[in-house]
Amino acid sequence: MELPFALIKPCILFFFILGNITFLRVRAKTSNDLISDVCKRTTTPRLCLQILKSNGRARKASSPLELGEVSMDLSKSSAKATKNMILFSSLRTRDKGLKERYKSCAVNYDSALYYINIANQYFKGGDYASVGRYTAAALNEPIACRHNFARAEPAWLREGNDKL
Repeated sequence: MELPFALIKPCILFFFILGNITFLRVRAKTSNDLISDVCKRTTTPRLCLQILKSNGRARKASSPLELGEVSMDLSKSSAKATKNMILFSSLRTRDKGLKERYKSCAVNYDSALYYINIANQYFKGGDYASVGRYTAAALNEPIACRHNFARAEPAWLREGNDKL
């Protein structure tokens, strides 16, 4: 079963943009310049450009804050979709060990969603230092999910966790 990675990729942007929002100093630029400016600071600029330039709201963003809001929304929907795929995979397998690992990953993604929601509250309140702390916490959850599988991680989940 293949996971549509377009649903997972936006989380990368969420963690980068919101974690570093206070460091971005962007003058009046076009949205393409803004997206390029943000993406060149990521560890995966090509993926960042692909995600943001394919999103209508991101293309219309005129500030890092607007781009942060877009990435927050994309990350929430991506984390929910990934969690749903994990739950679906858990239901489909008969291997008890694999089922337990999937359930553990679902808990990790629940935690990630919890941290994203808290980060969103701080984002709306303008407390970007706290946003950074909670996005970092959310980022640790897919890493914990990866550790549940060690070397037996399914390819779709491994790639999704790598991209996060």
